[in-house]
Amino acid sequence: MIEYNVAEVMTIMTSSTEAHRLLEAALTAAKADDFALARHNMQAADVALTEANNAQTTLLTREARGQTVPMTLLLIHAQDHLMSTVTYRDAVSELVTLYQKINGLLAQKLSE
Repeated sequence: MIEYNVAEVMTIMTSSTEAHRLLEAALTAAKADDFALARHNMQAADVALTEANNAQTTLLTREARGQTVPMTLLLIHAQDHLMSTVTYRDAVSELVTLYQKINGLLAQKLSE
């Protein structure tokens, strides 16, 4: 791999990993009815995903300018990790919303 791609590839992987960890924490918080913590963790995950996306955009910009961005197994792995984390983020967002709705319905039912 060309040396100048290493930083971006590693940023994609490490930031995606951090985002995934935060999304797992958000889901755990939602299961425990701590929706403020769940939303906080999701916002932090979005920051990490933005860092990963910015690194990806740097590589895309290089290629668009005609510079060589070699397709290595490490880059492919980083891209796969980023895209699966983005998909996981969408699922966790829906699950947190569902947990919150279920919690509200249960609270309403108990107050009747």
